[in-house]
Amino acid sequence: MVLVWAGPGGFFFCDSDDTGQAKGLCTQGTRCSMLISIVLKLVSPTVKTLPGFLGRANYAATLARLGEFDPALAQRIHDSDGPKPLTCSSLLNLQGGAKGITVSPEMPVQVRITGLIPEVSALLTRALIEQPPETWELEDHRFLVQEVICDPAQHVWSGRTSYELLAAAQLTRFEEPDRQVTLEFVSPTAFKSKEMTVPVPLPGLVFGSLVERWNAFSPLTLSPEMRRYGEEVMAISRYRLESRPVVAKDGGQRIGGVGHVTYRALSGDRYWLGLMNMLADFALYGGVGSQTATGMGQARRRR
Repeated sequence: MVLVWAGPGGFFFCDSDDTGQAKGLCTQGTRCSMLISIVLKLVSPTVKTLPGFLGRANYAATLARLGEFDPALAQRIHDSDGPKPLTCSSLLNLQGGAKGITVSPEMPVQVRITGLIPEVSALLTRALIEQPPETWELEDHRFLVQEVICDPAQHVWSGRTSYELLAAAQLTRFEEPDRQVTLEFVSPTAFKSKEMTVPVPLPGLVFGSLVERWNAFSPLTLSPEMRRYGEEVMAISRYRLESRPVVAKDGGQRIGGVGHVTYRALSGDRYWLGLMNMLADFALYGGVGSQTATGMGQARRRR
């Protein structure tokens, strides 16, 4: 049986069984647009002080590893001007300041990589899970890879799903979708708006960014009016944020917000509430805002 969800953005299709529950299409390989989030647990063999933000270094390490298995794809990712089909974090569990980050053998650290299209997700699976690297180099410092995780039961920042299954999770719900969602921003998050950088995760900017990233890579097209819905219908009901700088490639600073925000829909039908919930779940994989390939905009839904 095929389930169809109609809305202003078009139609969503998903296979289901006779009970109306969505099938796990990810197990079918080619039928699924896989999304993946992989956490690497690293340990430094020596005490070393590194720059305070390592997102760009993790991006370089990721491309180097992918290049060992598929040089052409790694080069295409590097050369692409638009949104990158992956995200790379700085250290997830250790925040650095102006004086940098000091790592040691007694303090394991974690980095994360996500894939947003099947080709990249499959290559990440091969290069990190099926054939895990022994070392991971960040800013010319070689860490030992202690563990590779892709299971949300083991690490909340890891997992795998698909665009189809994220849509089906809302499509097959009999109860009313949640009217509020909470997002955690673990790395500085900022947005480009009207030629300015906005370091505050306002509803229209957050959900506009998520729907643009979804539509850039997903086979299921969503209504771009989600940005306007965020601006006009969604409100911030609770937040705890602080500003944090990131040193850019050119030596300048970008400011982003870190913390958590609860967004509440003041009105809306099932379609728009479903999109809000679906995009909140997608944030774990897609990231939010600008510079997500190099460490900014690492976000996830908190329940």
